[in-house]
Amino acid sequence: MNQRIDLVAGQNCPLPTADLHVLMTTGRNIPGLDVDISAFMLNDRGKVASDHDFIFFNQLSDSRQGILLVPEHGRFTLHLERIRDDVRKIALTMTIADGLARQQNFTLVQQATVLIKDFLTGLEIACFPMTTGENKETALILGEFYRHQDKWKFRAVGQGFIGGLQPLAEYFGVDVGEGESSPPARTESRPAEKVNLSKITLEKKGQSISLEKPAGGIGEILINLNWNSLPVKQTGPFRKAAAGIDLDLACLWEFRDGAIGAVQALGGHFGNFHQFPYIELDQDDRSGRSVAGETLRINGNHWHEFSRVLIFTFIYEGVPNWSHVDAVITIRSKNQPEIEVRLDSHRNDQFMCAIAMLENIDNQLKITKLIDYFSGHQQLDHAFGWGLNYVSGSK
Repeated sequence: MNQRIDLVAGQNCPLPTADLHVLMTTGRNIPGLDVDISAFMLNDRGKVASDHDFIFFNQLSDSRQGILLVPEHGRFTLHLERIRDDVRKIALTMTIADGLARQQNFTLVQQATVLIKDFLTGLEIACFPMTTGENKETALILGEFYRHQDKWKFRAVGQGFIGGLQPLAEYFGVDVGEGESSPPARTESRPAEKVNLSKITLEKKGQSISLEKPAGGIGEILINLNWNSLPVKQTGPFRKAAAGIDLDLACLWEFRDGAIGAVQALGGHFGNFHQFPYIELDQDDRSGRSVAGETLRINGNHWHEFSRVLIFTFIYEGVPNWSHVDAVITIRSKNQPEIEVRLDSHRNDQFMCAIAMLENIDNQLKITKLIDYFSGHQQLDHAFGWGLNYVSGSK
C-alpha cells in the first residue's frame, strides 16, 4: 500500500521509480504576483555544464527529454534514467518575477510545496511543504534530486536566496543575457548566446513585438494553447452538469512564393515539421485538460521562406463561451523571451477567434496580437485576405 512521505527541511527519501511528476505550488495565489519554477542540472561542483542544463519558461526541456516543464501548470515531468551521467543533482527552484522591483517576496504566499508523484500511477511519493511566512527573499531552492550509490533520492532543502531568477541562475553558472522583464536588445552580432530570462505579455489588441534573429538561426517556434474546458458552473436547484468545450488550435500559412494553406485537426491537416509546409500540430486535445494543451511547431530553419502565419482557434464542440475558457497562447523560440497572448476580450456569439499574426519582416519574427472573432473559416479567411476555399470537415 502506498504511503506518502512528508518531509521537513534537511530530510531525504528514496525514489521507487525514475519516472516522476513534480508539482510545485504556493499556499496563496496573489493577483499581480508572478511565480516561476525552474530546474538546474548540476555537476559535482554544483554548477551547470552548459546553459542547456537550465530548464525554465524559455527552455522547457533538456536535450535528452529527461526533464520537461509545463509552466502553466507548475509541473515538471522527470525521466531520471535519461539524465546524463555527469549530472549529480537537479535543483528545484521557485522565484518571484520582478519581486524586488514590485516589493514582493515569499511572505505573501505563506507556503511553497513540492509534491512528487509516480508518473505512471499518479500515487503520491513524497511531499515537502515549506512555510514561507518569514522568507523575505524572492527566490527559493526548495529541493534537489541527487545520485546516491547509482540510485536517485530526493532531499528537502528549503533555502531562501537573495534576488530573483537572474542572480539564482548566475549562482548555478548560467550565462545570463537579458534581465527578467527586459525585451532583447538589438545587436549586430553576439559572441556567445546567453539565456534570455524575459517574458512579455502583449496586452492590447494590435500590439506588436519584433524578435531579433539569434546567432545560429531562429530554430523551432512553439505556439501552445491552453484553456479551461469547463465553463463556470450553473447555480440553482435545477442546474445541470456543464458541457465541456473543445478548442482547436490552428493556423493559416502563406509562403513568399504565394503558396497558401492551413494546419488544423479538422480534416486531418496536421502538417509536417520537417517537410513542406514546415508546420505541425502535435495533438488534438478534446478535453482541455491535457497539461500540455495543443501545440503548433514551426520549423524556424525555413522561416526565410514564410511570409506570414495566422494563429487562430475555434470551438469545435460546446457553446461559444469565450469568457469562461480562460484561453492563452504562449510563443517560445530559441534564446528569445516567452510571448504571451490572452483571449481577454470576448464575443460569445462567434465560434472562431484570430489570436495572433506572425510575419516575416526582413527574416525577423514579428508577432501581433489580434483577438478578432468570426463565425467561421470563410469569414476569417476573407478578413485577412488569404484566398482558400473551404468545405465541410470533421475529425
